[in-house]
Amino acid sequence: MNDMEMRLNKANSESQYTFREKTVKTLFLICSMFALGLEQELTGTTLKDLIILTNSNYEVMARAMVGSSVGYIIFAVIGGPLVDRFGRFCDLMVALCLSVSALATLLTPYTPLFGILWALFCIRGMCAGLQNIAGQTILISLWKEKATGPLHVLHFGYGIGAIIVPLILNPFLAVLSPDSTNETSSIGQVLNVTDQHIPMKHGNETISQYLKVSRIKSGYLIVAIIVASTDDKCVHQDSKRKIKIKELSKFIDPKKCTGGSHWYSVQIMGLLFFYFFNTIGGEIIIKTFLRSYSIDKLNFSGDDGSILNTAFAISYTLSRLAGLITSRYVPVRILVVLESLGLLVTTVLLAIFARDSKQALWILSIFLGMFVSPLYPSGMGWGNFFIKLTGTAIAFLVTSSAFGAMVHGWLLGYLYQNYGYEMFLHQTLACGGMLFLCTILMAVVTHSSAGRYNKSNTDLKDGSDE
Repeated sequence: MNDMEMRLNKANSESQYTFREKTVKTLFLICSMFALGLEQELTGTTLKDLIILTNSNYEVMARAMVGSSVGYIIFAVIGGPLVDRFGRFCDLMVALCLSVSALATLLTPYTPLFGILWALFCIRGMCAGLQNIAGQTILISLWKEKATGPLHVLHFGYGIGAIIVPLILNPFLAVLSPDSTNETSSIGQVLNVTDQHIPMKHGNETISQYLKVSRIKSGYLIVAIIVASTDDKCVHQDSKRKIKIKELSKFIDPKKCTGGSHWYSVQIMGLLFFYFFNTIGGEIIIKTFLRSYSIDKLNFSGDDGSILNTAFAISYTLSRLAGLITSRYVPVRILVVLESLGLLVTTVLLAIFARDSKQALWILSIFLGMFVSPLYPSGMGWGNFFIKLTGTAIAFLVTSSAFGAMVHGWLLGYLYQNYGYEMFLHQTLACGGMLFLCTILMAVVTHSSAGRYNKSNTDLKDGSDE
């Protein structure tokens, strides 16, 4: 009995923030995710301009962007134990990540070397991975079983950044002349992607292909300044208290799962790995190639392509805000199935109607953002409902996300360059189908589980300490 009281007191000490303090801290985390959204969503808007500046093509740029996923994986492996061991410094980790990623973002459009470009993407991926782990660990520690709604709001900040970045960058994007709209994809077909110089395009012959040359260096500078200006906002909130995150002795503690079964834990983590692999993989290819597809296949103007990106981002962001409401009234185990079903239906309609119809792409892009957006926070909420998501566990999920982004991004870059623009529709459909299948398996595996927060009071007290 004495031991149980000690455990309960320790659990209470870990939740010593008042509601107001939790809210303020969550707002600052949202600010950091806003900066992350700005920095991470640069590539989709400026993909064609980066191809122009580096005299490369979609396949080569997709390989360079793999560096971001590799960086994610590196700091997922290192960052999880780091967060669990030094949990009280999570705010400082977030601030440092923002500072370093701002510098890497600033340098990205200036490099003519493939190796350096890959390394800069890698650094940005490392920072994003650690920031993701640290930020979500803080949030889950703050809100515990009520974390699903705040997770949606946290990623709402990311969506705001995704909305704003096309608006910042659009004045600096290249505008192709009418007779060379689709020439970008064939530039630099024979580039050798070793650490060699990628020739920049300066001659009169090249410039004559554009009504307005690319000036994205200025756009990257603006974004880097905004990202850097948010770093100090993330370290001023720990003056009174510090979050205490228990150091792990095991990767996943099976006692946090219903019945304490090791096999059940393996099933949950396996399903989550597959879920986030396809969720982030699908999200990355949509964000990266949506604008390019609209210009290459359906002959959108550069401005219309940017507006399409912005419309997608607005839908994406509002959907995450709506997740705060839906997560309160719809059980998370049902929510992930409904969201994946909506995405599957949308990708089917996209594959049928968006091959030749601009209107279909406009309309379905809105629904695409609506259904792809809540999948990540809902997946985190689903995992937190059944197992304890420590920093190391979140790192495992970030690793699966990074693998998904790397595999899907690289694959679509190759298919898009060599087999045609419609590969964007086909691969998006494949992601939607695999994701829906995964959520059905998740529902089947957990149909008899009440979740870790619906145990007896004794279990809850014991679980709060471990």
